[in-house]
Order: sequence, then structure tokens, then C-alpha cells
Amino acid sequence: KFRAYDSYEDSFRDYARLINDSPRYEKAQATAKTGSAVAYAAELQKAGYATDPEYAKKLSGAINSALRVQRAQA
Repeated sequence: KFRAYDSYEDSFRDYARLINDSPRYEKAQATAKTGSAVAYAAELQKAGYATDPEYAKKLSGAINSALRVQRAQA
């Protein structure tokens, strides 16, 4: 079931709550602490977060792109 939000902020807060509060995503949370975007995205997908078979690849690509921009600005 999809949700609608009044703002991006509300959407991000709900995502964080879902990932942090659900036992379903505990392994993804543990993997996130390793700093590997690829591993984190793969664990989210394994836990059933997304139906897109390319989800992990797309998410890790977006995370790595954001990290490259952040490093370039530092």
C-alpha cells in the first residue's frame, strides 16, 4: 500500500521510522553501519522493501552519487 505525504520531510521521517522500528529491516540497519551503500540496498531488497528487481542497484547508485558530490564539495 502506498502513502501520500504533505512534504518531502514527512516522507523522509516516515521512511526512517519504518526502517528503524521494523524488525524486518534489522539486518539492513546492521549492514548500514558498515558504510557500504551496496550492501545496505541489497539487504533492504532482500527484506522485501521494494518490488523492483533493480531496486538495490538503483539505490546504491543514488547513494554513491550523493557521496561523490559531498566529497567533492568538502
